[in-house]
Amino acid sequence: MTPYWLQAHALYINPNRNSTTEQFTFLAGSLNNAALLKVPIIPADVLEDSSPVTLKIVVSMDEDIGENENSDPIYGVSDGVSFLGFQTVDKLIYDRDVSPCLGIEGTSGNSLTGVTLTSTNRPSTNDTFYPDQFVMTLKLNERWGSCYTAHDGGFVKIAHYNKRPLLSKGLTLEVYKDDASERVGIKFIEVTVM
Repeated sequence: MTPYWLQAHALYINPNRNSTTEQFTFLAGSLNNAALLKVPIIPADVLEDSSPVTLKIVVSMDEDIGENENSDPIYGVSDGVSFLGFQTVDKLIYDRDVSPCLGIEGTSGNSLTGVTLTSTNRPSTNDTFYPDQFVMTLKLNERWGSCYTAHDGGFVKIAHYNKRPLLSKGLTLEVYKDDASERVGIKFIEVTVM
């Protein structure tokens, strides 16, 4: 999903942005946990709630923003109500001894509400660079997920979720930002459904 593709297919794109063919740059706004993108993945009534579904989400972000600015976007899926996913954190947070990604769940909307951390913020990594990609896997029927980065030759963060999206209602990829003042640069998002 490139910026060009997202312009044509997203249900919602936050208007407070700059766009090129290579990148969306979402700008500071007035709302914490503001929705940035919502993209339908699976329509309603295609799956049963008990279907075994695994999602792999690969995200490429602007390294300059992640290295130098407050930028902690949250990527995941929802059924329109229950959201689960991962927050990717900027280099400024790595320097405070926190993992590069954290499990998050909450309630979907114009902003993500009822946000709960579903993993610890440790361990941190020895490497403190900002990676150009994050790879997230969500095992929706088993209520757990993992986030992989290239730190330390391969860093994996596991999260366990209390929420479980109702698959019969369909699934939507959703992206939020953590703080109103943040900027977020997204080059592409790749979603694989298994």
